[in-house]
Amino acid sequence: MSLIKIEAYDVRNIESAAIAPSPRLNFIIGPNASGKTSLLEAVYLLGRARSFRTAQVSQAIRFGAGGLMVTGKVDCGADLALPIGIRIARNEREIHFAGRKIQSSAELIRAFPVLVIQPSICALLEGAPKHRRQFLDWGVFHFEASYLDCWRRYVRALSQRNTLLREKRFAELELWNRELARYGTIMDGARERYVERLKPFFVQSAARFFDGFEFEIQLQSGWSKSRTLEAVFQEDAASDARLGYTQSGPHKCDFSITLDGRPAKAYLSRGQMKLLVYALLLAQSLLMEESAGVSACVLIDDVASELDENNKNRLLAFLRERRSQFFVTTVAEGTIKEAIDGDAAVFHVEHGQVMQA
Repeated sequence: MSLIKIEAYDVRNIESAAIAPSPRLNFIIGPNASGKTSLLEAVYLLGRARSFRTAQVSQAIRFGAGGLMVTGKVDCGADLALPIGIRIARNEREIHFAGRKIQSSAELIRAFPVLVIQPSICALLEGAPKHRRQFLDWGVFHFEASYLDCWRRYVRALSQRNTLLREKRFAELELWNRELARYGTIMDGARERYVERLKPFFVQSAARFFDGFEFEIQLQSGWSKSRTLEAVFQEDAASDARLGYTQSGPHKCDFSITLDGRPAKAYLSRGQMKLLVYALLLAQSLLMEESAGVSACVLIDDVASELDENNKNRLLAFLRERRSQFFVTTVAEGTIKEAIDGDAAVFHVEHGQVMQA
């Protein structure tokens, strides 16, 4: 799926902008603070109903404006264009999907999958485990239709169990242990299946940037598999109660990238770690292309950041081969000149104004 039209109003320093992007490569060029990343943020808002730059999405509203609005059309194939849109005010969020107002962003996420690669993206592998769980869950969501409901039920059961632990209501734990273990086991199985699907695509994308390196994805479920999850909850009840929360389960899931059995970050430079994250996210995009029949829209902010000329060219060559839609920002046109072909669209941004070249 690709975005064939987007209009953005009052997003950061963009008062209004309307573009018709290419279904493949889109380059956004302009000086620092011109509005390039704000345009990426507008695209991301359409696909995720939130910002990748701040947890408080209202901070994306242009100074002095009462709210922001982003609308677009997504090409779903068979001559079908799906209208989507989002409006955000200071204390209000309104999502429109296929001509109707919806409460949850789930339909939006499924209709227009968006990934973002930004200068701080090394946090995916070096930061808190929650970033890696979000990466996994977004991927699983697009492969297993029942996963979101299962995840929600697990979160509700986890909250209930934690409340019982804090209040020392042990007699009621058994029911919630069983409920939590049921949905937690389903979640764990879905994540394992997703990682197995992802592995060959990760190997393929990593090989484009690393010569002779053999990386592996290692999944940690969040508890010792020598015991069932229900047994873990039962046996850990006393220690969980002392802490006031559930110590083990899929909410503690994590994964790592290893090289020769050791964490990859023990071997790689900062620039190489960024390439590894590129490989991981592009693998997720490849998997969707090849296996799910859906193309993700990939946003790459500041493509030249921390990449030498050789690796930047490798990356751009890889993007040109893919069927996915990409939006790539850069300060200088010379940075991406070799990748501009007849299928690419080029947009110049200055002082919040967006113009197609």
